[in-house]
Amino acid sequence: MKAPAVLAPGILVLLFTLVQKSYGECREALVKSEMNVNMKYQLPNFTAETPIQNVVLHKHHIYLGAVNYIYVLNDKDLQKVAEYKTGPVLEHPDCFPCQDCSHKANLSGGVWKDNINMALLIDTYYDDQLISCGSVHRGTCQRHVLPPSNTADILSKVHCMYSPQADEESSHCPDCVVSALGTKVLISEKGRFINFFVGNTINSSYLTDHSLHSISVRRLKETQDGFKFLTDQSYIDVLPEFRDSYPIKYIHAFESNRFIYFLTVQRETLDAQTFHTRIIRFCSVDSGLHSYMEMPLECILTEKRRKRSTREEVFNILQAAYVSKPGAHLAKQIGANLNDDILYGVFAQSKPDSAEPMNRSAVCAFPIKYVNEFFNKIVNKNNVRCLQHFYGPNHEHCFNRTLLRNSSGCEVRSDEYRTEFTTALQRVDLFMGQFNQVLLTSISTFIKGDLTIANLGTSEGRFMQVVVSRSGSSTPHVNFRLDSHPVSSEAIVEHPLNQNGYTLVVTGKKITKIPLNGLGCEHFQSCSQCLSAPPFVQCGWCHDKCVQLEECPSGTWTQEICLPTIYEVFPTSAPLEGGTMLTVCGWDFGFRRNNKFDLKKTRVFLGNESCTLTLSESTTNMLKCTVGPAVNEHFNISIIISNGRGTAQYSTFSYVDPVITSIFPSYGPKTGGTLLTLTGKYLNSGNSRHISIGGKTCTLKSVSDSILECYTPAQTIPTEFPIKLKIDLANREMNSFSYQEDPIVYAIHPTKSFIRHVTIALIQR
Repeated sequence: MKAPAVLAPGILVLLFTLVQKSYGECREALVKSEMNVNMKYQLPNFTAETPIQNVVLHKHHIYLGAVNYIYVLNDKDLQKVAEYKTGPVLEHPDCFPCQDCSHKANLSGGVWKDNINMALLIDTYYDDQLISCGSVHRGTCQRHVLPPSNTADILSKVHCMYSPQADEESSHCPDCVVSALGTKVLISEKGRFINFFVGNTINSSYLTDHSLHSISVRRLKETQDGFKFLTDQSYIDVLPEFRDSYPIKYIHAFESNRFIYFLTVQRETLDAQTFHTRIIRFCSVDSGLHSYMEMPLECILTEKRRKRSTREEVFNILQAAYVSKPGAHLAKQIGANLNDDILYGVFAQSKPDSAEPMNRSAVCAFPIKYVNEFFNKIVNKNNVRCLQHFYGPNHEHCFNRTLLRNSSGCEVRSDEYRTEFTTALQRVDLFMGQFNQVLLTSISTFIKGDLTIANLGTSEGRFMQVVVSRSGSSTPHVNFRLDSHPVSSEAIVEHPLNQNGYTLVVTGKKITKIPLNGLGCEHFQSCSQCLSAPPFVQCGWCHDKCVQLEECPSGTWTQEICLPTIYEVFPTSAPLEGGTMLTVCGWDFGFRRNNKFDLKKTRVFLGNESCTLTLSESTTNMLKCTVGPAVNEHFNISIIISNGRGTAQYSTFSYVDPVITSIFPSYGPKTGGTLLTLTGKYLNSGNSRHISIGGKTCTLKSVSDSILECYTPAQTIPTEFPIKLKIDLANREMNSFSYQEDPIVYAIHPTKSFIRHVTIALIQR
């Protein structure tokens, strides 16, 4: 897709640290050759009246759950085809869910509340239906039956999913599903039943209403007018005394094989101030949650340092997660099979003693089979303890008992109970610190050929696509500002194997459809970046820009060869004696299609003479070489760079003969500090210059082509010393500088005066 425009130049875009290390000497050349992250694309999008919380896709329609609205869009261009208003809603203590309370609007206790969409689900077992759960009506749900002839119709058949209990006890309300503080709901079909697995954030505001549970499993009744708990152990609750001090935030929920998983952020212990990430697992057929287990997850960045131990950074709080299969390359790197489920997570470092994230992120991949193996390996060790936030420290489960578990996780003995593991399962940041200056808020993945591609979103509304590799060498091949709002963790990937595959990305009130095959090639500004793009993007170099084949009419399109480009050279002159280190700034130095950076065939010439390359200090954007000597002065010599397949030329270099023609003053006190001016020609040639008087350094103040200024050093005796100038390997000597005795002041006359100006005479020897 071609990018039609570029954002206004006044917009400052943070380049993060996603490309190469920035070298101060060639910073300008580096910026000019980096990917243009200022591009603006025309993409299908829709903007709602209110913030969007949830997105689901069903039969060519996109359903959005937003504050007070449910929208239906077509999946082609995201045009709205239907909407259903869910709020604001009048809440009154005497009103039950499903009741029309409008007649109580003028009564005390009635409050109008916005209806925040907390869960949006598709069920196809009984009927094709959309189930929506909101923050009002005690967290109950509605179902919208979708007619087969028109699945966009969410208005015709709307049913409230609430059945008052016979005893009307609010503490037993299986139809009260979601918490307004945060929730994750997973729907699963087992046999001929539909189960809802729910994780809720709750605090003391729910103490008067015990109907909401921290973790629960409930079954959709066959009458579809509500839910039922199968046993009195189908739910677990954080104890009332810990609900405010020990909040649990549910980030993601998924099912894999026989198990249900939730991912949370919570305090490390009841008494701890620090937060970490946990994975919860229990068997999908375990209606009593006996197989419930928790374990910490850690995404770490390791840095090996010379002669010191390895430094380890922990990214402790999960921001978003996604579960999918790996591509062949990544599967081999992480020891997984192509059919294995992989949990991909974006983690952040939190502020001290807080769950608030900082702009510092990492990406880790956890094969689910390794998660299960880790549960089984540590299951009978000493790092297992009871869940004190559910039971309390004095419960029989937590007192003087041996914690045992069988390895299957589903065959639970009567003497076993829910447990917590204290040993964390660690994985290493796949991008080796690339995102250590940005807060990632979203992730989804898809496969192209053998590659695994990640869609990443940031807190600043930026969207990126990047190849996932354990080598950490990949940089985003798509990177642009999507919106000013953070990218939501809600993400959908559709038709990833097709040419028309896309992802849906939510930012505030807006949802955008982004193609999975990339956004064209125009944002790649250098040939090496262009040819380093993933193969499925199909970019090639045509003259001086990166395009797809059909956009290069001249037939010079290539995916193999990059010729070097010189942007600037410094210094632009050197003394005849040589020895000057020359810095050549530009791009595409030493690029090879397969071996990304290789200078073996790169040569630098000054005219016909070779400039000796310093490989250890050279990069793809900067070459360092040492010039040889010359017999005579030469001006505007061509600097030529050859890479074995082509050359680049830059004609601004000169060999010169630096000369000192005069100095001023010719004498000064022996304590030094005299500002000495040397006048001459080509005094700013080369890289380094050193002025000495009597073997001591004259400290440089300023340098120009014709003038050098320095402060004379102190000497012990009044005498004459020669002035020596060294420019790289060139040595020049000038007339002597005379040191004299320091002046002595005997008297000041007059010693007093009027306030007005008066001349004071210094009487000295």
